[in-house]
Amino acid sequence: MVKRFYDIPYYTFSFWTDMAVVCPKCSKAGVVYFDKEKNIAFFRCKSCYTQKEVFLGEKYAFEVISQCTSTGKYFRLSISNDKVHGQKIRVKCPYCGESIIGDISNIREKQCIVFENIRHAKDPYFHYPLYFQVGYKGKIIWALNRKHLQYLIDYLSADIRTVQAEFYKTYKTMYSQSDMLPAFMKTAKNRDKIVKLLLKLQAK
Repeated sequence: MVKRFYDIPYYTFSFWTDMAVVCPKCSKAGVVYFDKEKNIAFFRCKSCYTQKEVFLGEKYAFEVISQCTSTGKYFRLSISNDKVHGQKIRVKCPYCGESIIGDISNIREKQCIVFENIRHAKDPYFHYPLYFQVGYKGKIIWALNRKHLQYLIDYLSADIRTVQAEFYKTYKTMYSQSDMLPAFMKTAKNRDKIVKLLLKLQAK
């Protein structure tokens, strides 16, 4: 039986999503979450009850949105306010390092996917390692939480990957969540092996 998967909007899992991380005190799973109203990030460990919080202020209220001319990948990067002097800025592509001119956007009211710390399998607020991560051929595969992990398994193990007929009209975007996945994860020769690794992570 053919397994069909319908993708979801690209902003479904973002750095405002609750993240499972490794507790720095007991090494078990803790949770990092962000309160948008208070602009405060919280860490809670249910095992040892360690708690932390950090007020983010207004330092990172902007992001750069661009497409790399070499890899063809779209990316977003958070930038500090003191670097904003107009509508565009030159930044380095997080995938290949090429210098790219990108559009500046205010992110106070928006969710976004690519954040430098998350790209390296750490939460962006306390920099704790993500709980669900595994190495594959020198690269890191990670999931923000169990729902994100299940999404990756369902997407990669499907025979047909598509979107619902009204996807673009309903969500007002041309991009799905899978557009943010690195190419090596979506390559046919890697998918089965990566799914096996992700299934092991589910047992944690």
